[in-house]
Amino acid sequence: MFGDNSCAKSCDETHIMEQVNKIIVAKKKFVAILASLVILAISDLWISRAYTHELWLEPTKFYINTNEMLEVNIKLGEKLQGAILPFLPASFKEFYWSQNGVKNLIKSRLGDRPAFSAPVPKDGLISVIYVSKASTLRYQTFDKFEKFAQSKDLGPVKRLHKEHGFSENEFSEIYSRFAKAIVRVGSGLGKDRSFGLTTEFILLNNPYESKDEDFVELKLLYNGAPRSNAQIEIFERSDDGIVKLATTRTLSTGIAVIPIKRGNEYLFNAVKLRRAEAYSPQNVVWETLWASLMVKIPHY
Repeated sequence: MFGDNSCAKSCDETHIMEQVNKIIVAKKKFVAILASLVILAISDLWISRAYTHELWLEPTKFYINTNEMLEVNIKLGEKLQGAILPFLPASFKEFYWSQNGVKNLIKSRLGDRPAFSAPVPKDGLISVIYVSKASTLRYQTFDKFEKFAQSKDLGPVKRLHKEHGFSENEFSEIYSRFAKAIVRVGSGLGKDRSFGLTTEFILLNNPYESKDEDFVELKLLYNGAPRSNAQIEIFERSDDGIVKLATTRTLSTGIAVIPIKRGNEYLFNAVKLRRAEAYSPQNVVWETLWASLMVKIPHY
């Protein structure tokens, strides 16, 4: 009898502990899901409020040694100041890095900041690519949209808006981001290239190889073709943290040659405006496509 009671008591305790453990696991899963939803909601709110700002990829270090950790932040703001966004697969279509023609998908944990962190075992130039999912923004009146379009030099939007018969009240815009960052691993030998994005910058020369060049040569593409006479915004940050803004335009070849200073960081940004597709959500009449590229020029 004593043995039977002892067994029953032990079995009951085991059962209770199993139920407690299940409750603990369930609570942890619930907290993780809730945290993910909160992060996503905050990020969506920030992006919707700051959509006219730049989104870019910013490595914590632009030059690393082989087998050293590469860390890359997704940033949203203006004048190279802004918030660091977490790794949220629901927010992007593509996120990967490429070296020597090999494409590597980025698989971070939900909510990670930096959004990408991994050791790089091979020598060579790296291109990190981020393509966001499309988001929409609603306008109550036309004035705000026109002000934004003028700042990005998107053309005679007031005339085009009227010609298309779009309402000047209660209309929406859809927008997507196409961001790239260039990183040197070891010698940094290699070339950036086109990755077939809807719009993108290509860094034609390699500032890590061409040590005597005082310029970068960029090519801006849209649907695989050069964008001619397009405005490029140039954000330049020196070692002391001072940021300067300038603009230039592409040639008929889509190329722009931009003077640079050794040791400074550069973010290049260009926006393409087009009429939204017929299958877009209700009241979405315009689409903007944002291309960016960030690179740091070595001192030597």
